[in-house]
Amino acid sequence: MIPALRQDKELYRGVTGSVDWYSDSVHLSSPPLDRCNEAVNNINNNHEGIRLKFSSTNSTKTLLSSTKLHTLNLRRLEIWYTPLPNDCIQYLCVLLTNNKIQELEIKSHSISDRGITNICQALEHNSTLTSLNLYRNPLITSTSGQAFSHLLLNNSSLVELDLMHTSLSTESILLILHSLSNNNNIRDLRLDYRHKETCINTYTNYHLIQDIVAWW
Repeated sequence: MIPALRQDKELYRGVTGSVDWYSDSVHLSSPPLDRCNEAVNNINNNHEGIRLKFSSTNSTKTLLSSTKLHTLNLRRLEIWYTPLPNDCIQYLCVLLTNNKIQELEIKSHSISDRGITNICQALEHNSTLTSLNLYRNPLITSTSGQAFSHLLLNNSSLVELDLMHTSLSTESILLILHSLSNNNNIRDLRLDYRHKETCINTYTNYHLIQDIVAWW
């Protein structure tokens, strides 16, 4: 993630951040550290959703490491355009263990294989998360194929999984599809269209899961 973090630093230089409050959520965009601290202090159980965009590493760490998040009625967490180093991933895994989050989005150049491995492990025995969106993370590669396979074999609550615009190989996608034979919960699996033909022609039981998979 080092190149991504360097890009992160350049991207947010001189950007004025904002914190927008809504009746049921708070959206933080490029939040300065003091504004991030302020948001953590003011958030309450009425705010079931948090969206974090274009965040610096320090601001992200401040938010995810806050013990207050573990006491909230948090149902939705969205992280966009925010590269997550290992310590932030660890804080996120603890949050997923202690909070009843139902929807998690980590989108757009925010996570790599190492982070995926840790999050999938944290979610294997999670019983509340129903939607995991990892759209447009090119640093998710075939290395993560086994982690996703184990997740689908062990998790009992996940209903939606978006893996579009990643760098997963076709072999990894086939491994994931095979795991669906032991998972009756997934109803929406979104994958890159470039894998479709090979997967349909290779996986003999594809007809059993064709209504679950969406190719884009």
